[in-house]
Amino acid sequence: MATHFNNDLLRGHIVKPILFVTDANFLSHLLRCLEIAKVLRSRGETVIFAASGIYEKILADNGFERYPVYTNCPVHTMKATRASMFRYYNGNRLRQSVDSEIECIQKINPRVAVGDFRWTLRISTEYCKVPYVGIINTLWTKHYAEKRSISEKMLLGKLFGKRFMEWVSPYGQKLMMFDRGVYFWLLRKKLGLHPISDLNHEMYGEFNLMPDIPEFCPTNDLPENFRYIGPLFARSDRPEDLQKYKLPDEPYIYVTLGSTATPKMIQLVMDAFATIRTPVVMTTGGQHMPVTIPSNFMLFDYLPSNAAYKNAQAVVCHGGQGTLYQALSYGVPIIGIATHNDQQWNMDRITALNLGIQFGEDSCVPGDILAAYTTILNDPSYAQACEQIQKTLATYDAPRMAAELIVEYADKADCAQA
Repeated sequence: MATHFNNDLLRGHIVKPILFVTDANFLSHLLRCLEIAKVLRSRGETVIFAASGIYEKILADNGFERYPVYTNCPVHTMKATRASMFRYYNGNRLRQSVDSEIECIQKINPRVAVGDFRWTLRISTEYCKVPYVGIINTLWTKHYAEKRSISEKMLLGKLFGKRFMEWVSPYGQKLMMFDRGVYFWLLRKKLGLHPISDLNHEMYGEFNLMPDIPEFCPTNDLPENFRYIGPLFARSDRPEDLQKYKLPDEPYIYVTLGSTATPKMIQLVMDAFATIRTPVVMTTGGQHMPVTIPSNFMLFDYLPSNAAYKNAQAVVCHGGQGTLYQALSYGVPIIGIATHNDQQWNMDRITALNLGIQFGEDSCVPGDILAAYTTILNDPSYAQACEQIQKTLATYDAPRMAAELIVEYADKADCAQA
């Protein structure tokens, strides 16, 4: 396996590096690791990434060394996610992922590993006896206090109805976590590690950072090794960004559908706003766009947040956690079109707190989106609710808090091993 890191960083007289392990096929997970890594680097820590995927070049662009690791095909990952099955690993994929992580950890010898969306990393770090800090969304933990609704894409929900599935859901989730954990249990046994009760334990680190706030994602019986740190997303406060990107001076709709948007969703949004006079600013995330673009749309591959939200009246998005928190940090109401459970659960909270309006991709039509925009525009309660949570979000500095907690945990682990 070819390496992409500087061996000079690993010489004995230099402090052991901090290793970030994530899936570079998904921009949100990569970027929130990157935000923490920048703070750690600014404080003198050596940071190396273990990541592979279509967005891995971002790491080199930001001056970080990278070690390649096995990563699931993103098409398979999204198919499993949208089907609400979460069957990301079979025995072969699991073994390839763990083997590549173990090789990386043994080569780099980090003082601590930080993982985001790497469910195999708990096994690898235990095997290598390296401390493990996990970054995990609160709603993925068993401590999340709100009910998890049933996605319209779930096959069993279509067959038996959402009401029945919501009734059996708590039992089904436990059964699913046990079933998905079988391959992990077998590999643990083969490697001589302690067995686990279900997949939840593989998703967690020994210490866990939750990029949420309790007002948005409340919990019950949260253990000491789980900490709220506030939202993690790409931030930009540079004044020059406002000059670089020529956006409308008048109010506009901001559309950002992320790196996982489907062609159906893109066309749905374009059809919704094609006939109105209001400008629509849209970031594509490098996605393929339809041949015909409405005349009131302005397309960008990427926009820094301070430019994107400068005059935004509403944001249309897929309901991803980072995008929601970014919009709320600017006090902008949200229209969310969820494509899978994770996004739907996020949007359930947006709706419950009157921060926006939600739809499912399969049941939504263009007129629904346009009507939602009109509602948000004419009902000041949405903007007022967003302004209130904006004030709460302003009290957090998630990258700084995460960096401090990671170093603190690594220092304690160093002392324990001394």
